[in-house]
Amino acid sequence: MERRLTAIMAADFVGFSRLIERDEEGTITALKGYRKLIDGLISNYGGRVFGSAGDSVIAEFTSATDASRCALEIQRELKVRNLDLPEKGRMNLRIGIHLGDVVADGDNLLGDGVNIAARLEAIAPPGGLCVSKAVADQLSGKVDAEFAHAGAHELKNIANKVEVWTWPPELAVKPKRSAAIRWAAATAVVATATAISAFFVFGRDDPRDLPSGARIVITPFETIGENKEDEYFAEGLTRDLNALLAKFSNLFVIAPEAGADFSSNKDCEAIRDALGADYILGGTAQRSDSKLRVTTTFINARTCRQLTPPGPFDMDLSIANVLDIQVEIARKVASQIGSSDAPLFNTSVQQAIRDKAPENLEAYECYLLGFWFYQSFSIEAHRKARDCLLRTVKEEPGYSLAWSRLAFNYLESKKRSFDTDPDWANKARDAATRALEEDPDNADAHYALAILSRMTGEDKAVFFEHAKNATELSPNDSWILADLGIFLAYSGEFEKGKEWISRAKDLNPKLHPGYNNAWVLHAILRGNYDEAQKVILSWGTPKSTMSMATLTASYALDGEQQKAQEMARRLQNEHPEFLDDPRSPYRARGMPTELIEKIMDGLRIAGIEVSEN
Repeated sequence: MERRLTAIMAADFVGFSRLIERDEEGTITALKGYRKLIDGLISNYGGRVFGSAGDSVIAEFTSATDASRCALEIQRELKVRNLDLPEKGRMNLRIGIHLGDVVADGDNLLGDGVNIAARLEAIAPPGGLCVSKAVADQLSGKVDAEFAHAGAHELKNIANKVEVWTWPPELAVKPKRSAAIRWAAATAVVATATAISAFFVFGRDDPRDLPSGARIVITPFETIGENKEDEYFAEGLTRDLNALLAKFSNLFVIAPEAGADFSSNKDCEAIRDALGADYILGGTAQRSDSKLRVTTTFINARTCRQLTPPGPFDMDLSIANVLDIQVEIARKVASQIGSSDAPLFNTSVQQAIRDKAPENLEAYECYLLGFWFYQSFSIEAHRKARDCLLRTVKEEPGYSLAWSRLAFNYLESKKRSFDTDPDWANKARDAATRALEEDPDNADAHYALAILSRMTGEDKAVFFEHAKNATELSPNDSWILADLGIFLAYSGEFEKGKEWISRAKDLNPKLHPGYNNAWVLHAILRGNYDEAQKVILSWGTPKSTMSMATLTASYALDGEQQKAQEMARRLQNEHPEFLDDPRSPYRARGMPTELIEKIMDGLRIAGIEVSEN
């Protein structure tokens, strides 16, 4: 058999089976046209196709430069052709290229050179390329494209890591982290032995790569006692247990917001039927000045029979005991379900959790207040959390999560016009940066920096970098997914944003309907005003400034002048501050100018005065 050095290009269409299922005849017709283009370009650049499965192609070239030029032209041509197709029918190609040794077996080629190209294709973004270092070294000054270094990747069945470069640069894939988990309360992120979901390598085929094990939901822990302000403490306990149980990769932990719908109705059958839960965990929290009592209930939702619950726990009230209770509940629940694949059984990891906790309970409570704001979105809750967090970072400057929650407080002040500091952006950035200095694996801080980048109009590459970090560190946090997804949509990346929000919906069947704004705004941009109206109205009567303004514009652009004027009057009466700068809520979210101006045109038609700048 002949052995030789050659450049291998592997290409595969994304989601081909789903396209076939949706429209078999149309997809096959489109594929034939695309394959004619692809095969022709490969031939033009001196390449030879030696393998094909219809929706995939593998070819050899004598030059890595020619292979890369060919791949770039293919992607650019397909992008143009896709513009003429409806979004659901568009076909995107992933391409991987490697320069290495192959063995010729007749017309076929075998060996690592072929295998590495195929693995690079698997991690390439749709519409993009991933190339190895051997290829990248050949391209300097020879191709009209910028590639971004994406680090050293472990590729399936390849012994050594492979240095990867990606085009386009803003979609550069990042190596999977070997071990990272997140605890949302006092712990941030500690190393684990669990690999991250493949979905969060940008551009993978299936965005719904969710845990496949038993589904467990935690209904809100109830506060026992007269002090209702302690409710945020019980709510924080609920959320923290969710985060801890999510460390077990074979458990499907339903988001806490979904369980919150059953705070007053703990009927087993109702929860099981609504959420598809296999297990239900609940409990109570009671605390005094010096004591803490936590009880739990644990139910097999398939039979509605009580299982042996962890606890009860009666301890002195301290941050150390709060952590111990949470870890112990998570460990015992996971053991009964039959999961053992998380490091919470490792004493060194439990100690790492304690090491990252604050020194005192008050600091932890301030962190919880930062989340409690989202229960009411009131300015009073915002101010209370802000003042408490400012005290906390002064008294415990090493508490990373307090810094990241403070960053979000500044971001919310801008989004909601709550006592907005003139220097809000710099203060948010400084707080999030300090959070990462204290703990580089704080997903909450990366999440804050991602949102900040869109609100301040930074390059999308900045957003992508922090969004990837946040989602790799917390792949099943529906709040992070949905929020980053909506900002992806706001940035103009509507399809990717909707994918992320859809994943969040899978994790949280009760996800706030406001995230459907991604579908609303995309429909308006496409001129599908009827769809936009249906989505907004499906939430009930719109109340927020942006939803009312968007619906007003949609009616006007659709020729529904009477409805537009009625909604405009409501908007002016209920949100008169909006009239000062109608672009403000849209600009604050970093939306494309084209979309903003289209909405402004609709508002003008509805009779609202909008300046031209």
